[in-house]
Amino acid sequence: MNTLLFASTQRTIGWVIASVVLVGMGVYLLFSFRVGKREIGSEIDLAPNRVRHADDDELETRFLDRNLAWSLVLLTVVSLILPLYWLMEPARQDNAAYGWVKRFEKRGANSFEEACVGCHGPGGVGGVASYTLADSNGVFVAQVDWKAPALTTVLSRFGESEVEHILNYGRPGSPMPAWGLPGGGPMTSQQIHQLIVYLRSIQLSPEDAIAQVTSGLQAGARGIVTSRDPGLTNADAIAAAADAWLIQAADPASSDYRAYGELLFNNPAAQGANSCARCHTPGFSYGASSDEATAELIAEWPRLAEAGVLTGYQPGTGHVGPSLIGVETHFPTAAGQEDFIRSGSAVGIGYGNARIGTGGMPGFGGRTDDLNVIGTVVRPRILTPEQIAAIVAYERGL
Repeated sequence: MNTLLFASTQRTIGWVIASVVLVGMGVYLLFSFRVGKREIGSEIDLAPNRVRHADDDELETRFLDRNLAWSLVLLTVVSLILPLYWLMEPARQDNAAYGWVKRFEKRGANSFEEACVGCHGPGGVGGVASYTLADSNGVFVAQVDWKAPALTTVLSRFGESEVEHILNYGRPGSPMPAWGLPGGGPMTSQQIHQLIVYLRSIQLSPEDAIAQVTSGLQAGARGIVTSRDPGLTNADAIAAAADAWLIQAADPASSDYRAYGELLFNNPAAQGANSCARCHTPGFSYGASSDEATAELIAEWPRLAEAGVLTGYQPGTGHVGPSLIGVETHFPTAAGQEDFIRSGSAVGIGYGNARIGTGGMPGFGGRTDDLNVIGTVVRPRILTPEQIAAIVAYERGL
């Protein structure tokens, strides 16, 4: 707010100075070129080379004093303006940067509306994309509704350079195409950057990010408590029982601890944007979220099983991401695996004992980014250390 106030004040001073200059110029022109037709021959009397000028005494007194006075006035004006300009220059630069960001944000919003909203929904809240599945020979298998994740926490999970890479080259094995010129898409590097600037504007606050994750956990917990107690039908009672279950299940000593980790692993909120299953469980992104849902999907599209694309509900066996079966061979300790989930992977840097990886693994522990113009930005974490520990316990038991 102070930046904008200083910038506005500086702009006002500039307009005042410009107005004074213009008025002075107008007065000068008015007296220098008086309107009206002069009498013929009058130019002889008015010609400068025919008019006797002031003598030396007058030049060195009245004329000199007048010019020195005006010089003093102008020097005073310059002496006042230059410090003011110097003091307000940082505000002007900040305001220019703010305007640059807002222009890019608006252009990015237009690009998002044209290219992304059809799958990811208005404001990036998540949506559905129709996607054709084929077998290894390219033969049609099924036409499915792919859950396009919400993008309202994407900059908490990925750095901006990683998001740029995804936008440029797409996500193999998913409906996400390449949008940038390096990957064969239609957008220039500046348009991709404008999209990222727009994504900054729709990121959730820490409180809203927590609420998003919690909403998915509560939905899963309601399903658990009602399956255990079919007589529980009152909505308020179900919600209270679900909250109580989540509190006790989050205790590592609880018999429900692994089920709690499974809920986090399969979190459906935001179209699965903050879950692990969307990348590591076959078919999760297009409906294979349980034994029953997977069976219905295969019944609708028998070629899924025939072609080996989806043969059943197989949690953690790999989809867009690698299989997690035997993950302890890559991460001998749970703590090492937890650190990896917190930070995610990086392009060109292997992870685990095998030192493998493509850089597509997001980080769920939040991040700090140093951005040009904007400065340092702290992104909220998606999962707490305790929640990540519960996920690791579930994954290591697969």
